[in-house]
Amino acid sequence: MLLPHFLTICALLCASVVLFQTVIAESTYYQLITGMAGGSSSNNTVTQEEGHIPPIFYGEQWATLNVDGWEERDIPVFFGDENALLRKGAGMRFNSRFCGQGGRTVLSAHVTAHFYELETTKIGTHITMDTKYGKYVYEVVDTLIFHYQDNSALSPKEDEGETLFLYTCYPRKNGYQFKKQRLALICRKIEGKEWKTYG
Repeated sequence: MLLPHFLTICALLCASVVLFQTVIAESTYYQLITGMAGGSSSNNTVTQEEGHIPPIFYGEQWATLNVDGWEERDIPVFFGDENALLRKGAGMRFNSRFCGQGGRTVLSAHVTAHFYELETTKIGTHITMDTKYGKYVYEVVDTLIFHYQDNSALSPKEDEGETLFLYTCYPRKNGYQFKKQRLALICRKIEGKEWKTYG
């Protein structure tokens, strides 16, 4: 009596394994999240002729950030903006663009840590991103205060060009209290190579 049930369970398990291996494991998103796409990132090299950014995996440090005039130096920048990453440095919003891809790179960090000095940064300040594939320099051209639930503020504007968007909780005088506002610096690229997407 148990044999038919046993065979059914075995068949379902086999089908699940096949489905995982042929569909889910081959998914770009699965490989991106687990860091399996393209093998180990430490072995990747940039090919100038192809014009591709090397693969960068979720949770990986891919750049170092420096802002002229800040005491905080060499802020690590990670792909992803979950709290575990923000405790270590600045995090890049998942659906934004990498430097050199011609869109908006969105970075956030805690105001009580790595972006403490963002509130006093002036328009005209230069910001440098030293990435795994080249150096990028931006100039602060505008500031923006927005509500923390307003995700539209994070989206690039039409014909904006390549920009760096840095934001943190606001105002910083409230310390560790929950803040409903965010302060952003909008920065225009003034130096850096243009790239295609991943190699």
